[in-house]
Amino acid sequence: MSVGAVQVAKAQAAPKATETAQTDEKVKIKVEELPDAIKTALGGDAYKGWSANSAFYNKTKDIYEVDVKKGTEAKTLKFTKDGSIVE
Repeated sequence: MSVGAVQVAKAQAAPKATETAQTDEKVKIKVEELPDAIKTALGGDAYKGWSANSAFYNKTKDIYEVDVKKGTEAKTLKFTKDGSIVE
């Protein structure tokens, strides 16, 4: 395989990664609609003082994303439906 063929193969493979990122289907849900296991995890010591502002269900990855805030610090936490954190 020549160098040019390798470059063409890499160029053809690159759009697939972009396509995958674009196909994630997220649906905004109410924080109250989160599974009980996630609400329990958010109420635990690890997230003491944090408040959930918004939540999304990622249908493609079957995970829940929760935007939380503590004072001026904000972050997004990802959970499985059983309340396990996703890194």
